[in-house]
This record gives sequence, structure tokens and C-alpha cells, in this order.
Amino acid sequence: MHSATRLDDLKILECFLQNSLHAHLGRIIPFRVQCLYKDDTLWVLAQHPADLAIDIPDIFKVLERALQAEEPKIPLTVKLYLRAEGNQRPYSHQSFAVYPLVKKTIPGEAAPEMTAMNEDRIALERDGYTPKPDARRSSTTSDPDRPPQDHDLQVERPLQLADRHHNPSDTTPSTIPEIMSSLNDLPQSRPAEDRLVKIDADVFAADIENSFGATRDDDDRAHPPTKIKRKLLLPILGGLGLLAIGSGAGYMGTRPCVFSTCTELNTATQLTQSSLAVVNTPGVTGQQVLTAQKQLHQSIDNLESIPLWSGSHDNAQKTLQSTTAHAADLDTAVIAMNRAYKAATIVKNPPIPLAKWQQSKQMWTDSIANLGTIPTSSQIYPLARQKLTDYQGRLGDIERRIAIETTADQKLKSAVEGIKAATQSQLTATSLVQWRVVKTQWTQASDQLNSIPPSTNAYGQAQELLKSYQAKITTAQEKVSEEDKAAQNYQLAVKLAESAKLSQKSNKLAEAVSAWNQSVVAIQSVPQNSAIYAQAKPLGFEYTKNFQQAETKLKTTQKMSLANKDLQRTCAGNPQICTYTINDKAIVVRLMSLYTQTLSQTAMAASTQGDGNAKTGIINHVNTLGNALQTISENAKLPLEIYGADGKQIQNYRP
Repeated sequence: MHSATRLDDLKILECFLQNSLHAHLGRIIPFRVQCLYKDDTLWVLAQHPADLAIDIPDIFKVLERALQAEEPKIPLTVKLYLRAEGNQRPYSHQSFAVYPLVKKTIPGEAAPEMTAMNEDRIALERDGYTPKPDARRSSTTSDPDRPPQDHDLQVERPLQLADRHHNPSDTTPSTIPEIMSSLNDLPQSRPAEDRLVKIDADVFAADIENSFGATRDDDDRAHPPTKIKRKLLLPILGGLGLLAIGSGAGYMGTRPCVFSTCTELNTATQLTQSSLAVVNTPGVTGQQVLTAQKQLHQSIDNLESIPLWSGSHDNAQKTLQSTTAHAADLDTAVIAMNRAYKAATIVKNPPIPLAKWQQSKQMWTDSIANLGTIPTSSQIYPLARQKLTDYQGRLGDIERRIAIETTADQKLKSAVEGIKAATQSQLTATSLVQWRVVKTQWTQASDQLNSIPPSTNAYGQAQELLKSYQAKITTAQEKVSEEDKAAQNYQLAVKLAESAKLSQKSNKLAEAVSAWNQSVVAIQSVPQNSAIYAQAKPLGFEYTKNFQQAETKLKTTQKMSLANKDLQRTCAGNPQICTYTINDKAIVVRLMSLYTQTLSQTAMAASTQGDGNAKTGIINHVNTLGNALQTISENAKLPLEIYGADGKQIQNYRP
């Protein structure tokens, strides 16, 4: 095992392969290539940053075509490896063989002379190498259908990351001298030796062979002869080295800031200062921020175009470092402003669902978090602080709106559950208590629906529910009122009946009749479709009968009282004419002994004296007394019995 001797030749090959990748990709990607010639095999390791996503087959294809284009003088085994920066082991590999180009010549003619330049040009033309447009920065685009205006207050203009396109003069070189020279334009944020893990030659080969299973010979796509002298590496690589040395110098002089005033550095400085001044202007608009962002990225392009061999390179690198930091902070602010614009847009036309408000809240939160990553020492911090204050206020508004929407949704959900319960209860309700439960359930559901604010998303559905269930709500209210009134009338009738009974016991017939009458009216007011009607119906018959009986008794009592007065007046006299008793069966009148004696004596005296007038007067008196007693009997509807002083019945009268 021997280490390769001509390291300079390998370095030239490394640069060639590295710049072939750059030429193909059309952008400066921090690829680093390391070559090793060992055990009759050319080992090539291409390393890139771990966070870079690449097309593995495409990279292998570029490297293979570049090596095939060299057309070595002898067969050569090549093993290619890809590795992410910071890792010891490659993650992918490919093997192939390259062979000398066999050229047919016409007898008598000299074979064509193949220079390194011609070989490279032919290889590039044969493989169709064309530079690709710069894609270092993808742009965030705004909605083309609605360009926001600077004066928008509720919805902030969406911002767009500035593109960094190379000028036509900065296109990736396609010839060998240009490729070699373009290596000097690579970003120097870290020295190349820091970006590439250093590997001892023997350790590298052993580590690759022992630790990466894909390097077994049975996986190789080609098996060239295994015994090739190491000294044959010189014809393979020598032409490339001479070509690079001869052509590089002319290209170096064409780069910016080499032999003339460094306009790029001055322009970059002015662009940076201008953009920072605009950004820090109070009330800066979204369009002005976009312009400042574009200027910063243009400044970076100018600074990156200044090559390593320029006398302004050191100053450019210092300026580039600070400008890149400014651009990164402004890019962060632009991302936050774009997200804030979207957050305001999705809630622009309420009412909207709660999920949209929550989505907007998350966007405002993310925007605030993005702005919070901008350090206070940054030149972009004044803009970030201004936006932070604005966005935090917007976030507070969104959170309050979410609380309102959440409450409205909860009320709607509770009302729907209440409607279900009320509907089910209404199907089985019969008693007043049950109907009162139904009414309460409808009232609670209705109150919840009516309390939902018109500005909320739930308001429309709440109004639809109220409209569709209003008939049932009204039915429940009317039914409760009807049952309640029926129950009140029932209870009043029972109470009046008790009062009537007490009056009867106290012989207060008039009060009893009045109470019975009112109880009948109350019990008859209970509707037949009410739940309590079944209990009220038998009481109606009972109370009516009691009322009629009481009324009859009262009338009888009243007649007897009137008869008693009339009898008392009729029996009065001097001497007293009669005595009487009266009950509900008859009137009994007894003539007084003194009265009958006086009447007999007067009649006898008139007869003796022949006093006709006196006799007539006595007869009229007796008839008047009889008529008066008969009238009393008729008014009282009671039989009349008249007895003499001797106890014998004189007259019996039935009305």
C-alpha cells in the first residue's frame, strides 16, 4: 500500500471536479471534492453541508461525465462517494471505469492533436452542459388576485422575499479556465479545510473499504484490470494542470474590483445604508420594506462578486458579513409580515367559524415568535418592535373574539341539548308539573339562543332553531297556562265547598248557598282537556246538588221567616188573638181563650141588643183573621191548622 505522490495533480483534479458540479448546478453550492489515487484506483469524495438536499444520481452523473471527458491514456477504476459534512462515513457510492479514447486515423494523415482545452470543450458539448438559472433564494409570492394597498389598516400587505438573480455577466463559467477561476468566487464564510473533514490517505481508503458495504467488488458496475502502475496517473492529470495554469490568469483579470475602482463595494454600501434607513422610518409601508429587502440582497450579490484576489476582498467580506445578517433579519421580518397578512385576511369578513379564528391566532402567534428572534442589536429591530406592538394588539383582539365565539358555540350546543330534552318531555307530559318542566326546558333553550350575539358564527343557526321550534315553545307556554288555570279553579272550587259546608253547619244558609254557587262555577271552569278534569268532573255533580239543596232550604227558611213575621203581626191584639208554631211541615194557630170569650160575649151582646152592625163587624173580623192566616199559609207553602181555645180544630187549610 502506497500513498499517492503527486498531490498537486490531485488538487487540480479536485478543483476541476468541484467546478464541474458548480457549472452543472448553475449556483455556487459549498461542495468540496477530495481525490485519492491508491491501489490502482481513483477515489473521489464529494462532501456537502448536511442541511443541503441534493439529487444523488445527478451528482454522480456530473462527476462521471467529467472524468470520462478526460479520456485517460490507460484504463482507470473510479470510485465516487457522497458524504454529508460532519460525518465520517459516506452515505452513497458509485463505481465505474474509464478507458482511453480509440481514435481512427486515415492512413497518411497525422492523428488529431487533443489538448486539454479541446478535450474539455468536446466533453462539455458532448454531454450537453448548460448553465442553469440561479435558484439560491426562492421567493414567497403574494396573492395575485388582490394586491394589497399600503393604506390597508386591517390587513397588512403580503411581503415577498427578494430574488437574487445573477447578472448575465456573472453566469457560471463553462470553460476550463473559467471553471478554475470561479473557484476563487466561492463564499469564504469558513475555510475549506474547516468544511472538509481531513482524512489520512491510508485511513480514508481503509475506512471506506471496511465500513461501507457498498464498496464490495461484486457491487461495482465495471471491473477494469487491477494492476495499473501509479506512474500512469501523470498522463491522466498532467494535461488538465497545464490547461488550468495557462488559462486562469486571463480570466482572473476580468473579475470585478481587480484593476479598477471597486464600484460593486461602493454600490453595495449605498444599497445597504439606503435600505436600513427606509426600514427604520416610522410608518414604513409594506412596499417600502420589500424594496429595502431587494436592495439588501442586491448588495449581497455585489459583495459576493468581488473575487478573492481583489484588493477590496477583505473589506467586501466584512461588509458582506454584516449585510447578510441584516438581510437575514429583514427576511425574518418579511416572513412574519406575510404571515400576519394571512392571519388578518382569513378573519376579514366575519362571521366565520371558530376554527378560522383559532387559525388566525396561531398565525399571529407565529408572526410574533418570528419577530422575537430578531436581536435587539439588529438594525432591523426598530421595525420588528413596531410590528411586535401592532401584532400583539391584534393577537389580543383575536383572543377576545375567540372567547366570544367559544361562548357562543357552547351556548348553541347547550341549547341544542335542551331542545332535545324539551321535545322528548313534551311527548309524554300530562300533568301540570310535567308541563311546567317542559316549559322550563324550552325557556332555558330559548334564552340561550337569544343570548348569542349577532356578530358570531353561531347566530344564524341559533335564529334558525328559534324559528323552527317556536310553535312547540308556544304550545308548551299555552299548555302550562291552561293547566295552571285549571288547577287554580279546581283548588278554588274545593275551598268554596268547604266554606259552604261550614256555613250550613252554622245555619248560615245564605252564605252556604253563595259558597256552593261559586264552587259550582269554579269546578265547571276546569277544561275537559286538562289533566285535572278527571278529578273535577265528579265534584261538579256533587257541588251542583249541594247548591240546589242549600238553595231550596234557604228559600224555605226565608218563607218561614216571613210567615213568622206575618203570624206575629196577625196574632197580636188586645186581648191577644192567637199563638202559633211553624216548621217546615205546617203552620199551627191556636186561638186564645180570652179572645174567644171576648168575641163570644160581644156577639151575644149584639144579638141581645139587636145590634146588626156589631154582629156584622164581628163576622168581618173573623173572616179577615181567616183570610190573613190562609195568605200566610199560601206564601209559606205550608199547610195551616187552626185550633180553638178548647183545643178542637176549627179549620184545616192546604195551599
